[in-house]
Amino acid sequence: MSTTGSPARAAADAVGLTVAALLVSLLVGVVFLVPLFVLGYDVQSMGVLLASTAAGQLGFLAVGYGYVRRRGVPVRLAAPSRRDALVAAGGVVAAVALAVALSALLSALDLVPGSVVGDVGAHDPVFFLGLAALSVVLVAPAEELLFRGAVQGRLRQHIGPVPAVLGSSLLFGSMHLANYTGALAPIVAGALLIAAVGAVLGALYEYTGNLTVPIATHATYNAVLLVVAYATA
Repeated sequence: MSTTGSPARAAADAVGLTVAALLVSLLVGVVFLVPLFVLGYDVQSMGVLLASTAAGQLGFLAVGYGYVRRRGVPVRLAAPSRRDALVAAGGVVAAVALAVALSALLSALDLVPGSVVGDVGAHDPVFFLGLAALSVVLVAPAEELLFRGAVQGRLRQHIGPVPAVLGSSLLFGSMHLANYTGALAPIVAGALLIAAVGAVLGALYEYTGNLTVPIATHATYNAVLLVVAYATA
């Protein structure tokens, strides 16, 4: 554990990094969408929505990469070994099972939020497939570099692995608040569900020490849920 800085400073850095990433993502999205709107394009079309999502994720990627390089946070990204692949597969099963169980609990408690992604996919289910592909090539790598690599890595240096996983997972969940609609309680419940899945991803990173594992797990988890959403739309 690093002897420089302090746990409070590391926590402030983690929160600040999350806020900065959200602001950069929003800014990149606006810069991308405004010219299209001025030129008369339908900014609510599936292609534009996917492209704007990609633009925002590039913002996450840039912030995460920049922070890791500037702060010297160690991040190992390597080809997965056989063991890593098995761990990633187990992580997918665990994440999906956890999400299903928590979704059932939220349903029983009448705390199921509305979903922005679900609303778009209800009009054009192909959106689910496009987002699944985007999750594999960009969303999972960008979010894992930011939240597991940069945020969790920074926290680990000062407060240890378990608190780092919990802290980064809560910030990961908070980043998804905008994905939900409805009353405050269901929105927070939805974000906490995402935080729980984030804890699985964080634990995988700590266990293997290879960021490729949570990236692969995250990508597959998203793809599974989105393909199921497409198939049942």
